[in-house]
Amino acid sequence: MPAPVAGPKVTVAVTATSVDAVTVRSVDAGGREVQGGHAADSRIGGVADTDPSARSVVSSGPVIVGVDGSSNARRALATAAEIARRFDLDLAVFHAIGLMTVIDGRHVPSEGHRDDLERLLRLEWCAPLADDHELRWRAELVYGSPPDVLLKMGSELDASFVVVGSRGVGDEQALGSTSHHVVHHCDRPVVVVPPADRSV
Repeated sequence: MPAPVAGPKVTVAVTATSVDAVTVRSVDAGGREVQGGHAADSRIGGVADTDPSARSVVSSGPVIVGVDGSSNARRALATAAEIARRFDLDLAVFHAIGLMTVIDGRHVPSEGHRDDLERLLRLEWCAPLADDHELRWRAELVYGSPPDVLLKMGSELDASFVVVGSRGVGDEQALGSTSHHVVHHCDRPVVVVPPADRSV
């Protein structure tokens, strides 16, 4: 169980590609489910209308998501975009820049490759968003480790949801290091998106 955090927290389990299959569960700082006089579990599509306890933890801030070019990051981006559409929220996409980065399958120093990373972020990794005229989104490179960037931007932007793939580039564990850190330390509602090969 994640370490207790101050304030309300939402655990979101993604079990399918469609956001209709996302379940929202309100959990208090002690890790206990918040009933609020209604069923604790509900589908995201009906949260805004049917579950006041879940609605109270969704702010008007953006949905934020981290991308790194991995297939799981593409699934996380698609999920984040769909959540943003359902709640009529902005979408903020971030790529964390460390000392080294992977470009075209090669590890290279990040310094001197910012233009390449901007190109990858906007023209490749965010390409599925380009023709979506109903979605308000932006993409940005931020210096720091992936979990630190997501935690920092989630807090600064008062994010409604932080969306992260369960595994990214270089993560071999069932729950990658980035998603593990974010789940345990984020004070925003967190959505962890499993890889396509995860059995439901």
